[in-house]
Amino acid sequence: MKTLMNLLRSIKELPTKYPAVISGYIIYMYLFSVMIRLFVVARHSTVKLWDVVELFNALPFMWLLAMTWVKVLQMRTKLHESETQRIMKEQELQTKETQISTMQEVVLGLQHHVNNPLAIITLTLGRVRRSVLLSEDLIVHLNSIEKESKRITQALKDFSETRTYAVERVDKTIGMMAVSEHAEEHDAVYR
Repeated sequence: MKTLMNLLRSIKELPTKYPAVISGYIIYMYLFSVMIRLFVVARHSTVKLWDVVELFNALPFMWLLAMTWVKVLQMRTKLHESETQRIMKEQELQTKETQISTMQEVVLGLQHHVNNPLAIITLTLGRVRRSVLLSEDLIVHLNSIEKESKRITQALKDFSETRTYAVERVDKTIGMMAVSEHAEEHDAVYR
């Protein structure tokens, strides 16, 4: 039963797969039947020019119909392909939008958990600077800590506000990583 269904489906798809071939077969079958009829008519009576015209008058219209059918099927195929591409691009866009919104939600949660310790670090740095006499070496380390904590804050802010992001390979052990559209600008400032 399944084989019969597959055979019927294959036969049904033939005109859409090979429209020019099917059109050619139809035209040649018509031409063959008209020629046989012409020979039958010629055997029983004399054939006049009008009889030949009358017998073959549908042939140009059949050819025109076949050409139109082939063109319509080609246009239909192109329309189907363009619609398929549009749907794929739309799905890709929806996927990217979902990825961005998911990334923003993750970053907001990360911000919530990271900003509290960063605020404590920043406040502690200010207290240490005001309360203790610092050496040059210690000031450099405190400035480095402050600079890196600001860099973390800015990176989290950039990721939460981004609308587009790129993916780049960091190295072999880490692999691929999402990069905000502003990340490269701020990395250059903090270096």
